[in-house]
Amino acid sequence: MKLHLESISSWSTSCAEKTNKPDGIQQKSSVWPKLEFVPAMQRRRLSPFAKIALYTAENALSAPSTLPETPELEMSELEISEKLAQIDIVFSSRHGDLHKTSALLTDIAAEQDISPTAFSTSVHNAVPGLYSILKQNKQAINAISAGKDSFFYAFVDAYARLKSGRANKLLIVHVDRELPELYSQFQDEQQVDHAVAMVVTLTPTPATIANIDINFSAFSGSEKGAESGDKQGVQQDTAELNLPAALCFINWFESTPKSALQYTSDRHVWTCERVAGTYKQIAGTMDV
Repeated sequence: MKLHLESISSWSTSCAEKTNKPDGIQQKSSVWPKLEFVPAMQRRRLSPFAKIALYTAENALSAPSTLPETPELEMSELEISEKLAQIDIVFSSRHGDLHKTSALLTDIAAEQDISPTAFSTSVHNAVPGLYSILKQNKQAINAISAGKDSFFYAFVDAYARLKSGRANKLLIVHVDRELPELYSQFQDEQQVDHAVAMVVTLTPTPATIANIDINFSAFSGSEKGAESGDKQGVQQDTAELNLPAALCFINWFESTPKSALQYTSDRHVWTCERVAGTYKQIAGTMDV
């Protein structure tokens, strides 16, 4: 699956503002992204899960590379923003807003009434739905959850939709938070609050900033050697393999690697490679 990125944005507690203690140990900050484009009344009601998702989605859509070089005459910045916001969305999350869901389940177990508002904003497609309302986006939205493969399955869904001709560009948003204390005993990867968003296309455009080739196969157990770094030319880092897939991807993407990224879940082996070339070079190759 070859996809072309027009923009990418990420946020995680590992990269967010930190406070240094006198002993030199860094402590995670509790400061969440500011969302100036969200009305104050709605902003106060957003969970941290929603905040980091909306933050990266807005950054990806408003990145300089996505803005038209020659905007239509007499279009204001607001009108340009609204036009860019009309984009199909694929939203993925392994656990969804589990902090909110677990609080609701705790109330149910205690035979207490639950808030209809809390329930409606806890469903898996609530955040992209809210973003579409804020941006007045009337395009299609898919919400995906596929275990450790959730992030990469967003690419599969995006590729299928682009290939079908349903859309010519698409916004992918992935978000997950560390598990609530109630479920911490079930963790099977590093727990980091994070979100990643990107605008992707099937064919290169003048706005393309990177080209990636994504492939996957069923995990049969024979890839153990590759997982340990036995395959030449494949980037392998034991500590990084324990990170969620989205963070593995963003770390690899930002490191400008010459090698591929390989991520192994319980079911699949995913491989990502950067495809070299400028827009003109790739477009010319595709026309041949």
